[in-house]
Amino acid sequence: MNTPCVRRTDVRRAGNAHHHVDAVLLPVDRCWVRVDPLATFKVLRRAMCLFLLVAPSAAVAQPPAVVEVATVTQRDVVREQSFTGTVTARRQSVIGSAADGRIVDFSVREGDPVKKGQPLAALRTGTLEIELLGARAELLLRQQELAELQHGSRPAEIDRARAHAAAAEARKIYATAKLKRTQRLYEQRAGINQDELDQAQAAATAFSQEFKVATADLELMEEGPREERILQADARVAVQQEAVHLIEERIALQTIRAPFDGYVVKEHNEVGGWVNRGQPIVELVELDPIQVRVFVPETFIAFVRKSTPALVTVEALPGQEFTGQVVDIVPQADLRSRTFPVHVEMKNPETDAGHLLKSGMFARVTLTSSQTHQAIVVPKDALVLNGERREVYVVQNAQDGSGRTVHPVPVTLGVADDSFIEVRGGLEAGQQVVTKGNERLRPGQAVVVAE
Repeated sequence: MNTPCVRRTDVRRAGNAHHHVDAVLLPVDRCWVRVDPLATFKVLRRAMCLFLLVAPSAAVAQPPAVVEVATVTQRDVVREQSFTGTVTARRQSVIGSAADGRIVDFSVREGDPVKKGQPLAALRTGTLEIELLGARAELLLRQQELAELQHGSRPAEIDRARAHAAAAEARKIYATAKLKRTQRLYEQRAGINQDELDQAQAAATAFSQEFKVATADLELMEEGPREERILQADARVAVQQEAVHLIEERIALQTIRAPFDGYVVKEHNEVGGWVNRGQPIVELVELDPIQVRVFVPETFIAFVRKSTPALVTVEALPGQEFTGQVVDIVPQADLRSRTFPVHVEMKNPETDAGHLLKSGMFARVTLTSSQTHQAIVVPKDALVLNGERREVYVVQNAQDGSGRTVHPVPVTLGVADDSFIEVRGGLEAGQQVVTKGNERLRPGQAVVVAE
C-alpha cells in the first residue's frame, strides 16, 4: 500500500531565485502526484468560510425548541446598596443603687432574662420600717384631729353649753336683784355698810360677765369650729402623709428593679456586699426590638430616610433574612471615613434558647441608594451569559409566517428588584423574552411557546 510522503523540491520564484519547499506526494492511480501545501491551505480556508455561511440556515432547519416566555415590563425601580454593620442592643443600661445599704438579696445572674419591674437586688430595710411605723401612727393622730373638727360639736356638748348659759343667766339675775336691795337698804341706812354694797356690786358684775362667756360658748358650740382651724388641721395631715410617703419611697429604693425587658449581661456585686448611692449593681440590654448600626458613605446618605425599609442578613445565621426600617440618622459623619451612623430597627425572633439575634453580631444591611426611576425590567431567568456579554432572547414571528423564532438582544444590567432586573438595550415593554429553555438557543432558531 502506498502512503503519502514528503519530498523537498526546487521552486523558481520571481527574480530567478530558487527556494526549497516541502511538497506532499500522494499516490494516485499508481502514480505519485505532487500537492502544494499552500494551495491546500487556501482550499481548506474557503471550505470553512462556506460552512460558516450556511450554518444559520442549518440552524433554522433544526426542530422548534419548546420554551417558556415572559413579557418585558416597564415600572418604577430604585437602586439598593449593601452596607456592613453591627447588631446592637436598642437600650443598654448600667443599673445602679439609689441608696446606701447592704445587699441582702441578689436574685439574677448573667444571661438571665428579666421583665420590666422585676427585682434584681434588695438592700436591708429594718431601720426604715421602724421609722415608717412611727410616721403612720403620727398620721393617724393628725387624721383624727381633723375628723373631730370636721364633725363639729356633739348634741350633748351643745346641751351642756346651753345649761351652763342658763345657770349663768340665773346667777346674773339673782346678783342683779340682790344689788338693787342692797343699794336700797344702804340708802335707807338700814344696817348695810359700804363694804357690803361693794360686794353686791362686784357679784352682780361677775355673774353678768359669766353669763356673757357662757352665751358665747354656746354660740361657738352651735356654729362649730372655724374654717381656718379645719384647714390648719388638714395641712398637718398632708405634711404627715408626705412624711410617710418619703419613708415608703426610701424603702422602695432599697429594692433595685429592671427598668425594661432585657437580659443581664454583667454583675457588679453580690449578697453581703455594701453599695453606696450610684454604685452599679447589674448591666442590662434590651434585645427586642433590636437595632443594627451601619455606617453609610456620604455619597448615599442623601437617599436614606427615616422609616425607609431595610433588609438585614447576619453571617452567623446563613439563609435567614430580617426586615426592619431606619429609625435614626445621625447627622454627624466620622471625619476619617466620611460615613454617617444609621440605626435600623427590627423585631428579634424569640426561640427556646432566647432571642435569635445577639448584640455584637456582624450584619449586612441593604438600603435604598438612589431615587426611584422608570426602567425596563425582565425576569432574571431571561438572562443568558455569553462570555462578557449579557443578552436575552426575544421571541418574534418568522418572516415567512411559518412560526416563531428568536433573536438575541445584548443588554446591560441595572438595578435588581427581587426576581426581576433592570436591563438597558434594545428591549421595549410588551416584548416577549425566553425565560426557560434559553440555554441552547441559536439566533433565528424556531421555537414553540409552552402553554
